[in-house]
Amino acid sequence: MFAVSGAVFLSADSMLSVTRAPVERPESPTLVVVTTVLQLSLVVVVWLLALIPAAIAALTVLAFKLVRAAFRKTAAAHPTVEADR
Repeated sequence: MFAVSGAVFLSADSMLSVTRAPVERPESPTLVVVTTVLQLSLVVVVWLLALIPAAIAALTVLAFKLVRAAFRKTAAAHPTVEADR
């Protein structure tokens, strides 16, 4: 390392030692699989928690509209006797 007017510059050797990863043990394949499964299941649970209430609300609105339309059609399907005259 050397400094010029307050700035610190790293030599190529020291930069390599800073960015070089320390020697690590290899990852356990079982641990990787278990971690991946846990992450994916968490994503699925969050999506279900978000989608189920929205789906129930949409089905409720659809059912309400269908029931209203069914009652309106029955009223229009049976015209009064005065309408025939």
